[in-house]
Amino acid sequence: MTSHDVVAKARRRLGVKQIGHAGTLDPMATGVMVLAIGKATRLLRFLRDDKTYEAKILLGRSTDTDDIEGALLEEAPLPDNLSRERVEEQLDAFRGKIEQLPPLYSAIHVNGERLYDLARTGKISPDELSQYVKKRSVEIFELKLVNWEPPYLDVMVHCSAGTYIRSIARDLGQALGCGACLAALVRTGSGEFPIDACLELESFIKSKEPPPLLDVKEHLGLPRIVLEEEASLRFRRGQKVELQVGPELATSETENLATPQDTANFALILDANQEPLGVAAIEKALAETIFIKPEVVLVGQH
Repeated sequence: MTSHDVVAKARRRLGVKQIGHAGTLDPMATGVMVLAIGKATRLLRFLRDDKTYEAKILLGRSTDTDDIEGALLEEAPLPDNLSRERVEEQLDAFRGKIEQLPPLYSAIHVNGERLYDLARTGKISPDELSQYVKKRSVEIFELKLVNWEPPYLDVMVHCSAGTYIRSIARDLGQALGCGACLAALVRTGSGEFPIDACLELESFIKSKEPPPLLDVKEHLGLPRIVLEEEASLRFRRGQKVELQVGPELATSETENLATPQDTANFALILDANQEPLGVAAIEKALAETIFIKPEVVLVGQH
């Protein structure tokens, strides 16, 4: 099942066309997929995009997809000196900010098509595929060896968006001199959404009860600013709003929003009834003055 399949099932279940997700899962992977319904799809880019995974890696086997479902490229015996300590030592190279080469079979777009679709249909050779795959910068916040039972090892990975766990498996195998591929993958967290807070897909599809949708106010994770009627109307018209804030709000709610040179910070904008109006970019001008520039307006002027 692909990420697109999950979205299609949710559309049929809810009778809503406008559904998006916060991060593609590999077809062989399971775990957390955050769905946004209706207007909330416009807010997906404001969610935290870090991910957490539990991965099982098989040493001694290399495949064309860098996972266990791919065609075998090479099998190699495990080195005699391979130990948990040596694996731990090699894992150090994958922590922090690293340059990573995505798998040839990946969701990268090439001329409007996914790379894995081109690879599987044979429209493009492996040599041609490699021309489109360039190294990318990712960040591994935490990488922990959880279990060591050769030829398998289990790791926990907390990483930035765009990180390929299959690439970590492949590159670790190369560093150990025996090759490796990903044997299983579970996404246990997406931003602030843990797996134990999720609905099981098939139960959700079969249920006749209304889905327990999460409140944008509680889960978007942005600072909140409440506007009174006149300012609210200006925001809903897409107009920039100058807001005088009291000393308490200026220090507690806006101290981390922006500096005068920084306009790339955002806040959730609410009306006087605590209903979400949208998201704004915040510019901090003076100690108690901010400018609210509409970025996404969810509620029009009428």
